[in-house]
This record gives sequence, structure tokens and C-alpha cells, in this order.
Amino acid sequence: MKKISITTDVVNGTIKRNRNLVTEAIQSFEGKTIILTIERQTKKRSLEQNRYYWGVLIEIAKKGIYECWGECWDSNSVHNLLLNECPVYRDIVNVKTGEVKSVKKTSSEMTTIEMSLYWDKCIKYLAENFYMDCPLPDEKLTLNFD
Repeated sequence: MKKISITTDVVNGTIKRNRNLVTEAIQSFEGKTIILTIERQTKKRSLEQNRYYWGVLIEIAKKGIYECWGECWDSNSVHNLLLNECPVYRDIVNVKTGEVKSVKKTSSEMTTIEMSLYWDKCIKYLAENFYMDCPLPDEKLTLNFD
């Protein structure tokens, strides 16, 4: 199945950037039934956010799990725990019925803002359940996990 993504801008109701690409993309499906989806472009989580999450929050959570539960968890298991305990949701609308269903987002689906909100939830969860204090991303300190 062929899928094409084109970034453009809309000003006064018209496409202002990559107009020819949009036209060519539509023409490439001549004679076919297509689904046209339009969504607002958002920033996905940054590499810095990813490093903070995996290098700080996940490591602190692993230490908390070990100290409170006496268990050694791998990073992916801790990640799945945090996703379940501190979910960020997206809404899916059934266009036929109008029913709205909330579904948990994966961390790779989160925008930069959603990732920050997710961190807040994780930090609160780690404090309440494992008595672990987590530094904020802009704090300069050294963590020792010996």
C-alpha cells in the first residue's frame, strides 16, 4: 500500500507550500479510491527528552523497584510499567456513531508537550510508590547507580 505524507501550510484557506507535490500525490492515485487525512503537524518528542526519560527516569525507577520490591527489572519492563501507571491518552472517534474512545499513547506517539506531562506523572508516581526523588531535565547533577 502506497502512503504519501506532505507538509504544507494553510493560509486564508489555501495551501501555500508544496502545492505541486500535493497535486502530484493526488494524481498518482488516479482511478483508485483513496482516504485523505489532514492533521495538524506537531513536534514529536526530542532526542534530549528521550535521553532524559531513558537515562534518568527509567534508571531511577529501576533503582526504586529494586529497593522497594527487591526485584531487578530491565529498562523495557520499567518503561511498560510507567506507560501503564502514568498513561497519556488520545481520543478515537467512531465517525458512524460519534462514540469517543480513549486509547493509551505509546511514548513514541507523544508530542514534546505530552512527553513533559508524562514525565510529571512519572515523577509523581515514583515519589509516591518508591519514595524516589527525580531531578528535572534542566537540573545539573550526577547520579550514581552502584
